[in-house]
Amino acid sequence: MKRFGLFLLKNNIHLMTLVFVGFAIWAACCWSELLLIQKLVMGMFACIIVHEYEEVQSKPGLMDLFGPIIGIDYQALTPGKSHLAQAVYIVVLFSVAVLLPNQLWLALPVFILGIFEGFVHTMGTFIFRLRKPSPGWYTAIIMCAYSIWALVVINRNIDYEGIQWLWASLYYVGLFALLEAWFQHLIGSSLPSFARKMRAFVFGKKNV
Repeated sequence: MKRFGLFLLKNNIHLMTLVFVGFAIWAACCWSELLLIQKLVMGMFACIIVHEYEEVQSKPGLMDLFGPIIGIDYQALTPGKSHLAQAVYIVVLFSVAVLLPNQLWLALPVFILGIFEGFVHTMGTFIFRLRKPSPGWYTAIIMCAYSIWALVVINRNIDYEGIQWLWASLYYVGLFALLEAWFQHLIGSSLPSFARKMRAFVFGKKNV
């Protein structure tokens, strides 16, 4: 079991890519039969896979920048470990959205994530006073633009109740918090501790 766990830690991004490839092959074979929401989600899935590789290949990575803030040396972690929670989050979020297209509230978080990534990476550039865009910024901006466009298409072509946004938001935040808590457990920390350190960092910045 330990050996299998280490395998997942080291190869989670590649396994995530394999999941995407499987869905992509299926989508290509059944494209004419797919619902609009499935096609939009698959486009976003492709964008975020490219984004994850850009983010991981960048040195220093976004995790490396956040490390000193919360007292964690991400470079000292088992290869891939710092990205495990994100990989699981992406696989779950996108798989559910593609497999259950009639539940729009399960698909909307995919596009919330795209807009969130664009915002976070842009803010990261200013927060860390980087001379160039933060790691993963280019693809994050593409995802943000794609997500906004996708939401416009959805609003023009699909009738749905506004309450869907409430369920979508709760699902998005709840799943993210659950997996972030799991990740903090993996590295010997906790979600409350992480939140306190982030608040201290932001508060300190405001008083500089």
